Amino acid sequence: MGGCASGPPATYDLLAPPTMGALKPLSLSLVVSEPTAPRAFDTDRMIVREADGAISYVQGAQWSDRAPALLQTRLIRAIEKKGYSVAREGAGVIGDLQLTGEILSFNLVPGSPTQADISLVMRLIDTHEGKLIASRSFQNRVAVETLSGADIATGFDKAISELTPTIADWVLARRH
Repeated sequence: MGGCASGPPATYDLLAPPTMGALKPLSLSLVVSEPTAPRAFDTDRMIVREADGAISYVQGAQWSDRAPALLQTRLIRAIEKKGYSVAREGAGVIGDLQLTGEILSFNLVPGSPTQADISLVMRLIDTHEGKLIASRSFQNRVAVETLSGADIATGFDKAISELTPTIADWVLARRH
């Protein structure tokens, strides 16, 4: 899927613009963890996963950060867009609830058309009791026009922009 590239790879981001203005605190404080991922997805490389499971990388393009960090930021932004404040794990907040996740896919699926595929299992944990409150899987696939880094980033951005508000609604419905 890739060709030879000279110089450093083009770098793409999935950052949503920050929410401006005051955010309401939740009745219980929520901390968003960086999702866990198999080593193949815990990278800044753009991944292509074939039907047989073979993995390759898009040449000449990369993410601005590792996929788990990009997803953590987008999850935080999605909850903030709903008007609520949350904290990133490691920010010094001891949350009542913790949103954790596992990346099952964050890759291109070749075909006609090639698709950006994001699949996650999200878990909401009561940190005081160490109890799993809820878990759910989420998936979205979006067609990617070409295999250029810019089109790939646009496809993933669309996929995550459609997926994270659904996750935010799911979390906020379970916060009590």
